[in-house]
Amino acid sequence: MSAPPLPPGARYIEGVLDPAQAEAHLARLVAETPWEHHTFTLFGRTVPMPRLIQMYGPHGYNYSGVHHPPRPLTPQLQDLLRVVSEAAGAPFNSVLLNLYRDGQDSMGWHSDDDYPHAGHSAIGSLSLGATRRFRFRKRAAKGETLSLDLESGSVLVMDGAARAEWQHALPKSARPLGPRVNLTFRFMAGP
Repeated sequence: MSAPPLPPGARYIEGVLDPAQAEAHLARLVAETPWEHHTFTLFGRTVPMPRLIQMYGPHGYNYSGVHHPPRPLTPQLQDLLRVVSEAAGAPFNSVLLNLYRDGQDSMGWHSDDDYPHAGHSAIGSLSLGATRRFRFRKRAAKGETLSLDLESGSVLVMDGAARAEWQHALPKSARPLGPRVNLTFRFMAGP
């Protein structure tokens, strides 16, 4: 299979976890994570966030009106952090988990550039569960987009131009889909 076109600074690594490992991690994370429901205000209207989230790491994190206090990684998340750090070739100490319950849960355009990273700017994104279409768009030319189907057990690494010059999103899908957990590993520095 040929590699999909990706922005400079992005790498897609298939099969970091085999299907049985991915399924076991997905089941545990869905069942054991204390998922949070949040709302955000968009054009003066408060709406529910279209996914469930939880954050783990040594430093707090604020975005879109959501505050995550420091929270120690669980043993399972520490194991996954080691696997993703090794695959990405980058150090990580924090993870934001997103639970997409079905195809109607989504993530809008953003760039994950709102936190102190002390020079370790790479993000390692582990997908577990349903395959979902991931989109990139160039900031300077909003019409230029690329797409990638993120499969269970895969890792998408984004750094450099992929973070500085591109945004990404996970749009809704009309197809009936099972749950998906995305773990976005990053290195977060203290204030």
